[in-house]
Amino acid sequence: MNKINISEAFSTGLGLALGLTMPFLIAKHMFQVFKLPEKAVKHVVVCSRCECRNPVENRFCGHCGQALYPPPPINCPKCGVPMPSTLNYCWRCGSTLKKTVKTRKKRK
Repeated sequence: MNKINISEAFSTGLGLALGLTMPFLIAKHMFQVFKLPEKAVKHVVVCSRCECRNPVENRFCGHCGQALYPPPPINCPKCGVPMPSTLNYCWRCGSTLKKTVKTRKKRK
């Protein structure tokens, strides 16, 4: 049988470990080299209606006026089920979700 020299086994293992980690080290360095400066990165929101790019600060699209963010969900006052705020009635219990404002008719 062949005797294995401890120093050769150690250097082989060390070389194998470095060889396996090399692609990760190179990829990490490449991302740092090609990273855009922080000021160059501009966050935008794309309108769902016209696909226009808008700054994050906009609440509505500057091109078509569509709301860029959905309204927050509401809970049914009777059964407590969360649902979109665009609904008028609960889909579980049927209770009214929005308070109706009573207006007076004008007299003629």
